[in-house]
Amino acid sequence: MLTKTTKTSLCNICLAITVTAVTGCASRGGICGVDRCADIPAGAIPEPAGVKVCDWQTAQVSNAEADQTVFYKCDFIGNSARIAPDTIQRIARTAGSGLASTQPSIIEPSGDDQLDAARVTAVTLQLASYGIKQPTVTVAIPAALGMQGVRAERIADGLGSVGNGNGTFGSAGRRNGAIGLGAAFGNTLSGTTY
Repeated sequence: MLTKTTKTSLCNICLAITVTAVTGCASRGGICGVDRCADIPAGAIPEPAGVKVCDWQTAQVSNAEADQTVFYKCDFIGNSARIAPDTIQRIARTAGSGLASTQPSIIEPSGDDQLDAARVTAVTLQLASYGIKQPTVTVAIPAALGMQGVRAERIADGLGSVGNGNGTFGSAGRRNGAIGLGAAFGNTLSGTTY
């Protein structure tokens, strides 16, 4: 006949054996063959959903922010150093937000050194009028290049090929009244304005 102490000891031993077999650390088999003591290599566990998209969007916002202080040929009136009215408003916004004082202003080269120097002076004076002390204004090729006039007009009119540009949808922009995949952006629907 088993005493109460013997029954308790046997139950504890059975419980210890069961726990050891189920957890898998001793046999490395674990529950349903999953090794709970395995070392997980770096990169084996994917990042949470949306991390890659968030990184992509952050890079796009950073690039757009850097482009706010870039002055293209179209930011000047004709072939002169006079700054266009919309560009003056953009300079005011970047000066008000502090962006103009934290990053350099870049002017797209025109090919004429005297015109480029006059444009540097015009932008420097405009920035100084908004309280930016000693602004950095240089002539350099911007990271985001502007489009040539003919190409820009075709895209704005919805005739340009953007995206996949395959022969079925990309070249015409519209086919049988429907907008093609990756065909064009801009004013592709009648009555649409910017």
